[in-house]
Amino acid sequence: MKIKLLHALLAGLSLASIASTRLAAQSAAPAKEKDDEIVQLDKLDVTAVAPEKQILPTSRPFNSVFGTDDNIVDVPRNVTIISRQQLSDINITSVLDFAKLTSSSYTTTNFGAPANPSIRGQTADLFINGVRGRTTSNGNGLPLDFNSVESVNIVKGPATAVQGTSMYVGGFVDLITKRPYFDGFKGSVSATVGSYSQKEWTIDVGGPLSKETAYRFSYSGTDSGGYWWDYYNKNHALYGALTFRPSSNYEVFFNASASFYNYTENWGINRPTQALIDHLQYITGTNVNGGTSASAADPQNAANVAGTTVAQNTIAWGPTVSISPHTRLLKPGNHSTGREFNAQAIQTLTVSPDFKIVNNTFWSFTARNTLSTYYYSEIIDPSWFAENRTEFIVTKPFVSLNAGLDLRYQRTKAYDDYSFEPANVWDLTKDHNFIDVYKSVNFPAPNYFDFGAELPVPGWPGRYATPGTANGDTNDSHGTTVGPYAQATWKLTEQLNFVTGARFDFFQAHVREPLKSTHPEDDMSVTNPNYNGSIVFKATANTSAYVTYNYSKNISGAVGNGGGITGWDTNSGTALDKENFQQPAELWEVGTKYSLLGGKLFANLAYFDQKRTAKTTSSVDIVQYKSKGVEFELNYQPNKHLYSTFSYSYLDAHTAGSQFQYGMYGGASELIGGEAVSTDPETRTSGLPRSSFNGLISYTFDNGFGVSANALVTSPINNNVAGTLVIPWQYEIDASISYKMGKQWEYRLSVGNITDERNWAPPNSVYGNGSILALAGTTFSLNAKYNF
Repeated sequence: MKIKLLHALLAGLSLASIASTRLAAQSAAPAKEKDDEIVQLDKLDVTAVAPEKQILPTSRPFNSVFGTDDNIVDVPRNVTIISRQQLSDINITSVLDFAKLTSSSYTTTNFGAPANPSIRGQTADLFINGVRGRTTSNGNGLPLDFNSVESVNIVKGPATAVQGTSMYVGGFVDLITKRPYFDGFKGSVSATVGSYSQKEWTIDVGGPLSKETAYRFSYSGTDSGGYWWDYYNKNHALYGALTFRPSSNYEVFFNASASFYNYTENWGINRPTQALIDHLQYITGTNVNGGTSASAADPQNAANVAGTTVAQNTIAWGPTVSISPHTRLLKPGNHSTGREFNAQAIQTLTVSPDFKIVNNTFWSFTARNTLSTYYYSEIIDPSWFAENRTEFIVTKPFVSLNAGLDLRYQRTKAYDDYSFEPANVWDLTKDHNFIDVYKSVNFPAPNYFDFGAELPVPGWPGRYATPGTANGDTNDSHGTTVGPYAQATWKLTEQLNFVTGARFDFFQAHVREPLKSTHPEDDMSVTNPNYNGSIVFKATANTSAYVTYNYSKNISGAVGNGGGITGWDTNSGTALDKENFQQPAELWEVGTKYSLLGGKLFANLAYFDQKRTAKTTSSVDIVQYKSKGVEFELNYQPNKHLYSTFSYSYLDAHTAGSQFQYGMYGGASELIGGEAVSTDPETRTSGLPRSSFNGLISYTFDNGFGVSANALVTSPINNNVAGTLVIPWQYEIDASISYKMGKQWEYRLSVGNITDERNWAPPNSVYGNGSILALAGTTFSLNAKYNF
């Protein structure tokens, strides 16, 4: 039935593509007869768009999918390209903001620190110039640094044979970094001030060192507060790049970055109820464990807080009161700090016009320390990896081929502790300085599900973690991947392309449990395939219709904290389970693309159906995720003054299997109001809107003034798995006014959420009964930039 449906959709899209031929023909300028007597000069197009202002995806080189330079119309995947102009106009500062510019990219708060965006209802991969740039276990981690970013390519669906398998099969985001300037020295400095003590500054310079060599350097700093109490970001990022072209057929591009983070995670408000969502009404009350109660000396009764199945909380619920959206679950002084260093070298050797060799080498180091005393603890000490991919690229009239070898090594030592996490025991109307499990006689917990106690972290006094055999996160591991691959586009006729790709990742891992006195350890070797096939039909040179199939296996059942490796057999706790290292993912996608009106309008439409299995967040359980949906995107830029974008997505996502949910075990006594635990065998995936709309319009006048506005609209969102807590329809409108004074000075006044809507963001599904984030109301920021 599914195959028939896909065939019918492909046929319909093909007919639509053929029908667009008339429109494409109407868009072309009519031919004129030759005039032998009068010499006519070409008109100067004063409306032409400068390259850095282009927002159309057909206007720039694109190689993020297959590693070859492709016309995006011919690529059989739904792709969004976000230009530097769009990043500036919307002021993208977080992965949460991608929902304002592309379809199917709504991201949950992810424990208050989303490091990777979500695509099609699941955490997405993050690449840097075509190579995976981060290792995480659930998309939580250090903030995303945009200091080095020139543009962003967002690809829906799993990585192809070129990039290899990954647990993140919903899609990937490829950050294209800034390149050196060969056309002369230039640069800029900027400063931003705004609401809630926002203070940011940047410097970006570059130029040629010789005819063969050019450089680029940028720095950004942040020392800002935020909409929420006790919130701050104090981050610094450095980026440098060098391009060397000693001959016409060889180039090496080197870039490196260093980022330093000091910030707070943002859990949001605990004890979510429908009354809280609808009316900001919060249920008060403190624990009365063991017959005790709160006092003036201990207003949270922190001394008796419990957090496991061994010792549970009993709470005396109080009256319902109004609460400020600025509040959140955090003790003043709680923090997250981290360091991230990246280095990359991309060498390109052009052997002939139709053959080149590309070598892409990437190295990354991450160290992170998070302590929130409500309670969650995470230490990445550290995680680092190196990857080298050699590509042999052949471009012939009948085929484009990218074949090569990918080598990768990763080393991780990481600890975390979520076994004692009584989020709902704390009363946010009481003194936040007493939100501290370290004051409790029950912490650290004496036992956790018979796997051993919360144990001290070596080298970190006063810090505790749960063994990886129990939580599937703590690990001391290393892994090696050898991945030969081939990806090709066969041009069978002028109208028909056939795309094929295959890769086999030979993966070997060694895992050691670092906390238990017995230190169980084991080795695992698997071979994971990743193959894809597509048919692309082109009715005209500027339209296409396609059908794509992708199948892969990945290690999503064995990924631990810091992107390390666990995968323990839950029955023995002393051996690795091979099944955890070979989780399947399957995708069907059909779509159509159009470049019309002389290349000034680009539209694409896609339908997808995907199934995958993976380990659930904060659990060792394997469940199946099923999602299908429709995506539509439109980009229009007729001249240098105006551009607009629009996208819509419909996402029907379900989760089948036993999911860990807050309140299922030790937190059951902490559930109140409409909170509930679902035991249904299949539920709608929480934290996602079924429908999402976004639009952006920008207009620049000849006198230097410009205006832009964007809107994001989302349909109702289930905050918890049971669907008893629902965020209603929401919208946010942002706007900005800019002024460019000559060639040097630029000013921009931005207003976020101009109608001051009370909007909410959901957490990961596991904590839907214990967390919801109030999004910021109206905010203002003013940026001044000097170009030289």
